Amino acid sequence: MITTDEGKLKQVLLNILDNAIKYTGRGGNVSVHASVAADGLEIKISDTGIGIPPHDLPYVFDRFYRVDKSRSSRGFGLGLAIAKSIVEAHRGSISAASTPTQGTYITIRLPLSPENN
Repeated sequence: MITTDEGKLKQVLLNILDNAIKYTGRGGNVSVHASVAADGLEIKISDTGIGIPPHDLPYVFDRFYRVDKSRSSRGFGLGLAIAKSIVEAHRGSISAASTPTQGTYITIRLPLSPENN
C-alpha cells in the first residue's frame, strides 16, 4: 500500500502519458509498468517516440522549460514540473532517461505506507 492523494497521482500519470502519446508517432508504443520493491512502488512509463536530446534532459522538470518550442504549439512547459512537485510532496522521486529518436523513460518512485514496513 501507498498513501497518496488519488487525484494528484492521477494528474501526474496523465501529464506523463499525455507527453508520451504526443511525442510517439503512429505505430509507436507507450507502456506502463508498476512493481513493488522493498522501499516502495516504482512506476515506469516508456515510449518509442522522438526522445529528448541529452543537453535538454537535465531541465525537463523545470517550470516553463520546453525542449523544442517548434515541437508543439500546445503547452507551457509546466506538466513535468507539476508532476515532479506532486511526486516530491508524496516523499517520492521522479527521473527521466531518453535516447533521441528511440524514446523516453520516466521512473516514479513512491514510498510504501508506514504500516507496510
